[in-house]
Amino acid sequence: MIENSDRGITLNKSLAWTVACGLVGAGLWVGVQVATLRGETEGLAQTINGLRVDLTTSEARQTALTVRVRANENSLARQDERLSLILSTLNKIDNRLERMERRPPL
Repeated sequence: MIENSDRGITLNKSLAWTVACGLVGAGLWVGVQVATLRGETEGLAQTINGLRVDLTTSEARQTALTVRVRANENSLARQDERLSLILSTLNKIDNRLERMERRPPL
């Protein structure tokens, strides 16, 4: 019970103990929650650092693959050009053979 007297506000013993125990319990609960959050934060920080390492590794692999693909594209472009020249030569030979077949024998 709370009373207002000439000494100020007074509490009876049971209410005072209830308030004190409540405050101590609340303090402990807050402490446990803060410790749990701190531990979870550290775990998340480690996970994020691991993901950053994985991302860096992945970017390096991506760069290496891009270089390899570009080299293959250049090689295939050169091969296409050579095949185009071969086809052009074969077409010229075919045209000459057709003209030779059309000419009357000597």
